[in-house]
Amino acid sequence: PTAPYAIQGYCPECAKNREAYGGKFFDLPPLEPLLAACREWEQRREEDLLPYWPRSEIWDGQETHRLLPIHYTHWWTMFHPRQLLILSLLLKTIHQAPHSWEAKEFLLGAFQQYLRNQNLFCFWDIQRNHLVPFLSNNNYHPKTNVVENGVFPFLGRGNWHSAISQIRAGLSFRKAPYDLIAKSYLASHNGKEVARAISGKSAKIYPGDRVEGHYHLECRSSTDLSCYEDASMDLVVTDPPFGGIMQYSELSDFFYVWLRLVLKERYPELFSSPHTPKAAEVVSNKVRHGRRADQMYQRLLTACWREAYRILKPGGLLVFTFHHSGQEAWLSVLESLFEAGFYLVATYPIRSDETKGEKASFGSKKIEFDVIHVCRKRLEEPREISWAKLRRKILEEVERLQRILEGHRKEGLPEADLREVARGKALEYFSRHYGRVYLERGRPFSLREALLAINQILEERETDPGELPPQEAEPATRQFLLVFQNRREMAKDEVQKLLRGTGFSVDDFVELGWCRLDGKRKVYVLVEPPEFVVRWKGVPRKRMAWDYDQAMYLTGAAYPQSGVRLDKVFQNPGFVPHPALEDLLEWLSQQGASEEIQDGAALALRSYRRWKAKHEKELQKKQGELFDFS
Repeated sequence: PTAPYAIQGYCPECAKNREAYGGKFFDLPPLEPLLAACREWEQRREEDLLPYWPRSEIWDGQETHRLLPIHYTHWWTMFHPRQLLILSLLLKTIHQAPHSWEAKEFLLGAFQQYLRNQNLFCFWDIQRNHLVPFLSNNNYHPKTNVVENGVFPFLGRGNWHSAISQIRAGLSFRKAPYDLIAKSYLASHNGKEVARAISGKSAKIYPGDRVEGHYHLECRSSTDLSCYEDASMDLVVTDPPFGGIMQYSELSDFFYVWLRLVLKERYPELFSSPHTPKAAEVVSNKVRHGRRADQMYQRLLTACWREAYRILKPGGLLVFTFHHSGQEAWLSVLESLFEAGFYLVATYPIRSDETKGEKASFGSKKIEFDVIHVCRKRLEEPREISWAKLRRKILEEVERLQRILEGHRKEGLPEADLREVARGKALEYFSRHYGRVYLERGRPFSLREALLAINQILEERETDPGELPPQEAEPATRQFLLVFQNRREMAKDEVQKLLRGTGFSVDDFVELGWCRLDGKRKVYVLVEPPEFVVRWKGVPRKRMAWDYDQAMYLTGAAYPQSGVRLDKVFQNPGFVPHPALEDLLEWLSQQGASEEIQDGAALALRSYRRWKAKHEKELQKKQGELFDFS
């Protein structure tokens, strides 16, 4: 049950007299018009208005699941009877109007906008003193206190007049397109006189290039662009969906169930289904795909990129924008992009359309910059390169980029956005060698490890190097040592928090055998060095490739009663010390999780240095062949 308790009105005379609240006021609502509308709806809903309101059920989805337990069972239950009367009358009038279908579709565009402002999910923004439309947040979160909109007034937000004006503005833009130039930009680029003449924060500039005739529209999946020939396009520009951040089809059903009522006869191939098609939607949706949701998303996204690859000319460009804080979304998008045969050639920061001012409200995020990624088709096999070499190139480029971006930091560009730009530049280098980057020959360096390593490079630039694990150590090793620095065990939830957003989970380290879960106490416990000695007993030393495994094995071998002679380990022809081994042993001797580990690492370090001094040339040759640190 719902009941009105207030109405907002406007008094022109009060506004002229400059009374408080600018002529606006609140009052008790008249009940009779509401009751009359409810009675009329009950009389007409099964008669002349029957074809003009949706009767289909709300199906259970990732976004819609929150509606069903609180009795939003059908799409019409998201509206009050008076709202249903208003919307069905509008739809009937549009459908039966003696005008062309072009004009009717123009009006349906306004109707779609108006739907957001006339439902039981609109609420009142007290600070800004106006209605907030449905889907200001991209979800179906029910509201306990709702606002019903006026239909035909010229004042207020979200009425029919404002819905129509947006469509008119689109038609005007088509005839005379414009771009915006910031007043601050003009003032700092020899345009001070022009800037002084601008009253707002920006001004419109009309380039004169009208939008006419040279376009072709298709409503189809991007996994199937068979309407275009191979190598026929110079440019593909897209803004792909990113993981599960938004469930597009589930949200669009809110509009679709109304629009299809009058469009299913005109476009039966597009509007015959009671809901939008979802089977091939490129999103991560756990309700539809369960545990395979992320894999399904990546597989379909790869299919989209491959179609873009097919229709692009050899010298063509693929351009897309990306700004996402979630590591998994980065992995899925970039891995599918590289698998489809593209590589990054440039990244450009641009002012984001997600900037909402100083106070971001209703869940919107203040993102100053997006990053535009420019890609080309890979027409030849990438060259093999070691991560050690590639890392040095990335460090040099990030250093150069930091100097360029320093001015932007002084102008107030957030650190997170600076990092986003630098990450894009680092990924350019990695993408050129995707699939051929190795830590040691025969052990490829994955995109997940590359993202972790790039993030470490960017995040650690202003940190005291003495507090960090050795830079030459492998990315996973550095991450693990940062988590267990001076600690032998950590609470389960604390470890998970520390690893959030890194691209690595604690399960990765458990699988490597570096820590284990104590289920009773809910803590992760460091695997002690003697256990590494036992694990590698009788196993060929050439398999001991990880730098952390080598360091912990030698540390454990230095323990009393280990039964291992360190000099024998170094003499084993299958053992090639990792280039970071010496620095790792030194770090463990100072930052190890216990005195035993520190003492064992110190003893192993001394022994290793004595052996290294005698075999310097031979060691460099082996390391150069295996790790290519040259």
